[in-house]
Amino acid sequence: MSFDSRTLETSEPDGDDLAPGEVLGRYQLTALLASGGMGQVWAARATGAGFSRMVALKVIRTEMSGDENYARMFIDEATLAASIRHPNVAEIYELGKHHDRLFMAMEWVDGDSMAGLMRHGMGDSLTPFDPRIAARIIADACAGLHAAHETVGPDGALLGVVHRDISPPNILISARGQAKVTDFGIAKARFQMHERTKTGEIKGKLAYVPPEQFENRPLDRRADVYAMGCVLYVATTGLRPFGNGASALSKILHNKYKRPRAFLPDYSPELEEIVVKALALEPNDRFATAEEMQLALEHWLVGSGKVTTATDVAKAVKERMSDEMRARNEALISQSRTLPHAMMSRLVADYDNNTPTAGSGLVAAPAALWRKTGPRSETAPGSHVLVEEVTRVKSSPNLTPSGSAERPVRASDATAVVQFVPEGADAEPQAVEPTLVKAAPQRRMWLGIALAVLAIVGVLVARWLLS
Repeated sequence: MSFDSRTLETSEPDGDDLAPGEVLGRYQLTALLASGGMGQVWAARATGAGFSRMVALKVIRTEMSGDENYARMFIDEATLAASIRHPNVAEIYELGKHHDRLFMAMEWVDGDSMAGLMRHGMGDSLTPFDPRIAARIIADACAGLHAAHETVGPDGALLGVVHRDISPPNILISARGQAKVTDFGIAKARFQMHERTKTGEIKGKLAYVPPEQFENRPLDRRADVYAMGCVLYVATTGLRPFGNGASALSKILHNKYKRPRAFLPDYSPELEEIVVKALALEPNDRFATAEEMQLALEHWLVGSGKVTTATDVAKAVKERMSDEMRARNEALISQSRTLPHAMMSRLVADYDNNTPTAGSGLVAAPAALWRKTGPRSETAPGSHVLVEEVTRVKSSPNLTPSGSAERPVRASDATAVVQFVPEGADAEPQAVEPTLVKAAPQRRMWLGIALAVLAIVGVLVARWLLS
């Protein structure tokens, strides 16, 4: 379960014991995005080697960490959302625990929610989208919702997912115009661990709850279709079909609302019919699936006389996004960028960063061989080693031969040209051409060149065969 989206506010830390810079698991907190009664959402980056992707980290509040049922709901939300694979559903990356605190790493969307893009100022008034833009957003959201409804469990059977909280705050729209359904915190599905909804308990936002839920009738995917019809009504008119608050309940139960054309004469009759069918009182009279509603919207868009794509939605997002939200998103995007030299530094931290020397490509001789030039030294049974032109490094590993400055000993300090002389040979071995022992990086370089040549030959042969 997630915290109630109605209580979310972007704000400064509000008393919980988390702060920017702290690390949860492998994620470093960057900025508080939202805070609710049961948890917080932070922008965070993965620490360690690799690309530092920005994620949204949903975290349970300290005082809620001991609530076993809430922990089960949180785990249910993460496991359910992680099982859904669709570009119009916000992705879940990881579920983890840091000390006694559960957290969930999920996709950070560099845009805003539909509610945020429709709301201006601190009031409750909403500015509608152009009908085509709204239809494009809702059609894409329906595609993601249908994917959730079609999710199967380990036994291959449908999980029977019902989101139960489809609403403008839970439809995110990226800066590239892509809609994503999010927040499966109160979703219903098989195999869940937390307690089932109690009789008389209503979950979801009142203005988007279907009448059968108030009557304690079984819920299926058509409850979400009803909620999506409410969202379409709001997105195209700027008004909730049944209002909000206590007065809305009676209207929902009797299906009393004004059709859009009653106060918007230019409203498309075909689009109005889609709204009316989605908001039907009886589930059997609605679209049977979210995909069916999506196809109806796609058909209307095609017949509207103008092709509406994600690019058009992206333009609307850019125009409507508040300056504060835009500045925050740009700052987070900037933090997630990785410069090539920084990545190189991360991934090859074990390499010797000192200035290369002429002998840095040679293998270091054993410490026992660091001695002045001599005829031979019996350092190991069965062999003699003649060391030519090698100056022994002083006994302290942090001193140069002159003892003037401290630095770690380099491999090149012990580089030598060596000759191995079998035991029993003459004291003065025959002159042998010194052999340089190449280091592993040089072998890898030649191997890479060979592989590249083979790849080029393979491409040429493939082109010759195809021609």
